[in-house]
Amino acid sequence: MARKGLNTDRIVEAAAELIAERGFDQFSLRELADRLGVKTASLYNHISSLSELTSNIGQAAFERMAGQLYSGTEDASSFDTLYHIAIGYRKFAKENPELYKTIVKIPATGDPDLIEKGQSLVHSLYPVLEACGLSENDIIHFSRSIRSAMHGFVTLEEAGFFGTMADADESYFYMVKTLIQSLKDGHGGEDRG
Repeated sequence: MARKGLNTDRIVEAAAELIAERGFDQFSLRELADRLGVKTASLYNHISSLSELTSNIGQAAFERMAGQLYSGTEDASSFDTLYHIAIGYRKFAKENPELYKTIVKIPATGDPDLIEKGQSLVHSLYPVLEACGLSENDIIHFSRSIRSAMHGFVTLEEAGFFGTMADADESYFYMVKTLIQSLKDGHGGEDRG
């Protein structure tokens, strides 16, 4: 019999909390069951497998990240939206380092639903870049460039590679503004959004 108040959403939420605290590699169903005050077998009243739970956790992580990326961009110009997305990306990675690491590992899982969700998040950037005046081919190249720059920065920052010679926030803002300025310069500062 299922425990009252226990449902798939609560299980996914608790699993995401555990991953955020300890990391995906340290996550176990036993520990999740302990946190929820149930036996491990009881989890299977709500989830069919660890694979399903992992997929649900990935979906939740993507949703959290998307909320962070696009928060407050509703009335912004395309270039300002791009800036806010970049700031939101780093903020998500800093506030949710283990969930961020989980997201980065998703292509290696081979889970088609998660890969599609990840591609959907990446593709949500495309209309913003189109409104900045980029061609279809340039959208792909710039998207890869800015995502690589953001990921590289947050990965190096998390690993402790940035000393105290200059403020890391200032360095990140400098990087993002430089990339956006190169986009403006290459396309005459056009903003179709």
